[in-house]
Amino acid sequence: MLALLRHECVQRKKYITDDDLCTGVAIGQMLPGPFIPNYCEYIGYHLFGVRGSIAAAIALLTPSFVLMCILSYLYMTYQTLPGVTRVFHGIGAVITAIVLWASYDMGKVLIRDIKGVIIFVCACALFLLKFDPILTVLICGLFRIVLDRMPARRSLLLAVPLFVFDWRTAVELAWVFLKIGAIIFGGGYGAIPFIKNEVCTVYGWLTPSEFIDGFALGQMTPGPVAITATFVGFKVMGLPGALIASICIFLPSLIMLLILVRVYQRIRMSTYVLSFFSGIKSAVVAILLTTGILFVSLNWLSIPYGIFGVAVLIIMLFKRIEPALLILAGAAFGLIIG
Repeated sequence: MLALLRHECVQRKKYITDDDLCTGVAIGQMLPGPFIPNYCEYIGYHLFGVRGSIAAAIALLTPSFVLMCILSYLYMTYQTLPGVTRVFHGIGAVITAIVLWASYDMGKVLIRDIKGVIIFVCACALFLLKFDPILTVLICGLFRIVLDRMPARRSLLLAVPLFVFDWRTAVELAWVFLKIGAIIFGGGYGAIPFIKNEVCTVYGWLTPSEFIDGFALGQMTPGPVAITATFVGFKVMGLPGALIASICIFLPSLIMLLILVRVYQRIRMSTYVLSFFSGIKSAVVAILLTTGILFVSLNWLSIPYGIFGVAVLIIMLFKRIEPALLILAGAAFGLIIG
């Protein structure tokens, strides 16, 4: 999603620069909740203030919310989703190529000196070793401050209708996801075990098997991993519950982001802040590259999908093609190959 976000907002629409995107990534990593909505809300704020943040959040999450509600209904009605797995195998092969290409293309722009290369290599190592991503980003920023200040010679619809509302359950649902959205760092994946504990153990809304299926459905949507909250809400209270859970898990980080951006605008010209965000740039490229490497192990091990993914990557290196078209091609490839 970060690769696609850069393609749309930096390269195609030119709403922001790569430097602005890196600032959004740095701020987004410091906030609780899923990372990608944080980045989008920052871009929206950068362009149109609070209204822009809200618009960006709604626009990003609405497609995932709608698709998750549909998938939840089909799953709970038929307990199966024939053909969906094959489609997403093909899409996964294409996304792997997109992420690897984006890391290369972004690296050319953002890593401009030996200090950036050093930080990039360190960040890649930490990400591949599964070191905490938030700490990794912060370390990269601090490391750049140190390097910049060293002497030059040393610097190298199933449940209830809309009008029937169980207010007690609604409040409990809202509380669970507000709490998780406010205190869980580490992105959407970091929230998953806490969601499971609350909805399976504490409240008993879902069985462990149902939760795993809901998480799998979340992986099939284009939005953040935490869209699994929509599945939980739909299971508990139908469409109203899906809406409550979805809003509440993303709302805390939006509020915190608006506060943090105000602080950043006051201190952004500090030399320490400039050095910190310069270090972040290398970390962002490392995030993309290491994610691409992980995706290779997930999506390219099958020979047909591997050949297809490599072909897509080669095409992207020499010719600019709309990623949405490549994703559709991947879906068609998955259906054909089976």
